[in-house]
Amino acid sequence: MRNSKPYVIAVTGLALFAMFFGAGNLIFPVMIGYQSGTNVLPAIAGFLLTGVLLPVFGIIGSAREPDKVGGIADRIGRIPGKILLIAIFLSTGVLYAVPRVAAVSFEIGIAPLIGDHQQLGLLVYSVIFFALCFWLTFNENRVVENIGAWLTPILLVFLIILIINCVLRLASAPLEPDPAYVDSPMLTGLLQGYFTMDALAALVFGIVIITSLRRNGFDTKKKLFRATAISGIIAGVCLALVYLGLTAIGTRITGKEFDNGASGLAYAASLMFGRSGQIIFGIIAFFACLTTAVGLIGASTSYFKTMYPKVPRKTMLIIHIAIALVLSNLGLTMILKIVAPLNQFIYPAAICLIVLAVIDWLIPGSFHWTYRLSAWTAAFIAFFDALWTTNLPVFEGLGHFLNSLPGGPQHMEWAPFTLVALIIGLIIDAVQGRLTRANTPEAELSSN
Repeated sequence: MRNSKPYVIAVTGLALFAMFFGAGNLIFPVMIGYQSGTNVLPAIAGFLLTGVLLPVFGIIGSAREPDKVGGIADRIGRIPGKILLIAIFLSTGVLYAVPRVAAVSFEIGIAPLIGDHQQLGLLVYSVIFFALCFWLTFNENRVVENIGAWLTPILLVFLIILIINCVLRLASAPLEPDPAYVDSPMLTGLLQGYFTMDALAALVFGIVIITSLRRNGFDTKKKLFRATAISGIIAGVCLALVYLGLTAIGTRITGKEFDNGASGLAYAASLMFGRSGQIIFGIIAFFACLTTAVGLIGASTSYFKTMYPKVPRKTMLIIHIAIALVLSNLGLTMILKIVAPLNQFIYPAAICLIVLAVIDWLIPGSFHWTYRLSAWTAAFIAFFDALWTTNLPVFEGLGHFLNSLPGGPQHMEWAPFTLVALIIGLIIDAVQGRLTRANTPEAELSSN
């Protein structure tokens, strides 16, 4: 990458945006605009809080511990932190997220163009898709530049073309909001942003971003933290602007019935560009998913290489690609049944870590029990939610119980208990004198 520090940060920020912006991020905002109707503003505000701020905070939180492989996860204990990180990398890597983005990009971008022979088409497409992933991640030193300098501009150009055409040429016609957006539109939008699960990806992408920045001359903790934070903000601004544009498209396609944002966005593209619209939509879906897959594969390969240093990186990369290729052709339904409970289990603890990293940044002192009690509580409650998510008959009674708790119907029953644990942890840390030391980030960084 060029030696110019602003260029490096800009490319890193664009790469980070593209890594976050996968298939779900493409279609969720469209449905928010479509379903929230006249309550679109509070709905998208809620979505931005959890769909943009949480990932950005996750990146900044990762920069707080740039010299540790475990990052902020080590704050909950070395063994629990390692278990959590392994689960996160498996979920966001070859077991779920990577095969999912390959399969989804085929289903929404390519499948409508080829008609019959869908299974053969998926096989051919996934081979090409993962061959590109291998090529783009083969040189570890160029992963971020490949995404930020080359792939992201292509993605942004087609997104801008589609969004501007739709916003200027289609009239906004929001209808009455769907029931979920009537009484609490902001809360519903907030939950939609929560379910993008980008906070998990933030902990993963942090490794790629920090490694790349360090390699490009940001060699002190202070420089690295600032560069990572600015890159995260650039990514967040890009995400917010694109989300607002996609939401605006959703408010302009209310004359037809759509089951999901993909069909709505494909319809908008066809209105603007006729038969070429599906091709444009397919290109957007392809590059959105490719950049995410490249980032996830690069991060996962780097992490597991630290666990098994004797395994050559090329071998580790081939293993990742091979597993993802096989799983992407087995069907999303089976993958989701296996991994959905795992996601439900690890996500609350990951969010807890991110929020606490931000609080820890702002409050002088050193958290110990605050991290541990909060994350352990979140994981404990989420474990039962994960059992319920399996949909096995034996856990039906558990589902009724969890639904009776505050936040249960939204799978957020862990939040109130975690808040109590956080307060208890803060009290213990204060009593033990950990919050009396002036351990501000600025003081910590300036000493490096």
